[in-house]
Amino acid sequence: MTKKRFNKRLIVSLTLLVASIMMPVSALINHVTGHESRFSHAWLHIHVVFGVIFVIAGIYHVVFNWKTLKYYLT
Repeated sequence: MTKKRFNKRLIVSLTLLVASIMMPVSALINHVTGHESRFSHAWLHIHVVFGVIFVIAGIYHVVFNWKTLKYYLT
């Protein structure tokens, strides 16, 4: 039996997808609930966490696809 290799590109791409969906959702929920809501603070933290995850995954995405990006830019 052959062992399947852990696909880092797939994990990074899916992480970017989830973060890019959750950021506007959390921002919209935070905006709709208002600043006086007790859940507003939690949604703000969720938004910030997914923003940080998005930036980190974006950096890894560029690193993993550097050859392709370099080819497109030249």
